[in-house]
Amino acid sequence: MKLLVFDVETKKAFDEVGGYFPEKLGVSIIGSYFRDDEGKEEYVGYREDNFSPFWRRLEQADLVVGFNSIAFDYPTLKPYYGGDFAQFPSLDIMAELEKHLGHRVSLDAVAKETLGIQKSGHGLDAITYYHEGEWDKLEQYCLQDVKVTKKLYDYGVKNKILRFKNKWNNLIEVPVDFDKQRKMKVQVQTTLF
Repeated sequence: MKLLVFDVETKKAFDEVGGYFPEKLGVSIIGSYFRDDEGKEEYVGYREDNFSPFWRRLEQADLVVGFNSIAFDYPTLKPYYGGDFAQFPSLDIMAELEKHLGHRVSLDAVAKETLGIQKSGHGLDAITYYHEGEWDKLEQYCLQDVKVTKKLYDYGVKNKILRFKNKWNNLIEVPVDFDKQRKMKVQVQTTLF
């Protein structure tokens, strides 16, 4: 199975664009993990001037995994991509948790209790890195989120649960069934390169 795990970092914050308008934020970098049918793995960061290889990976993937990807990452990418993201077999880990819980949970909260690791910073750090031209730090930050998301996906596939602590500091285990998300691949080609 060709697996794509991705995360997007933006150039602006919501307060800079007048509210929740992901499509207005601008994308500075797309971080991705790709595993092909033979098991070859690769982590890559794609800058705005070179998103084309990412689109090819997206169109090839049998499953696309993200954390808040449906409500945030895909909409931020819409100005850059002519196709319909709904056509891709996607698993949004945050959306899956929200279905069970009735509320959203952060990547950091789930990673801390499920994997014993935390994110390397905050999303606003990525915006600062972009504006200061610190591309290495930006890519490292984004790819760390991709690695955490991939580890959560792998853990969920194997153990069928993810964990976080609620506002009362109680450990909550959420059942997940990521196998059901492995849909038949839709043949897609919307790019020419």
